[in-house]
Amino acid sequence: MKNSKIKIVPNEQGTTVRESSNKDIHYVRLQQSSIKVANNFLKKVTLSCLVFGKHDELVETFSSLKFLPGKLVIKETLVPSDERNLKRAGSDDAPICMSGDQPIYRTIIYDPTSSLEDTLIPHTNVDEIREFHNDEEFVPADTEVSEAQA
Repeated sequence: MKNSKIKIVPNEQGTTVRESSNKDIHYVRLQQSSIKVANNFLKKVTLSCLVFGKHDELVETFSSLKFLPGKLVIKETLVPSDERNLKRAGSDDAPICMSGDQPIYRTIIYDPTSSLEDTLIPHTNVDEIREFHNDEEFVPADTEVSEAQA
């Protein structure tokens, strides 16, 4: 399905380059929407990621832009990474998606070439997730990184 252009998203004050919890590192938020079909269900999905770097380099690269070429790509793995990257079946209190007895870790990356594809790992704890969602069909929430991850 077709992806929208990648937007460079400013904060509420209109600032594109933002300071992270490490004062030496700053970041820019990228966001892209697309229409996907999964299990014959059409859904608009919005992905976002943060691009980190030195303040001056981020300003030089991103401050005059509103959009970028390329696409945002989902990368799922069973290799442990930051706890903030655990894939959950919805909200922060939802079950962690598992593959067998291993948690799934999910990150979103910027691919300027548009040549990479999503790498998804099916979760096997379907019954736990359905019970949490009261037996309703679970459709994953949009994937957006939080400001706390910066």
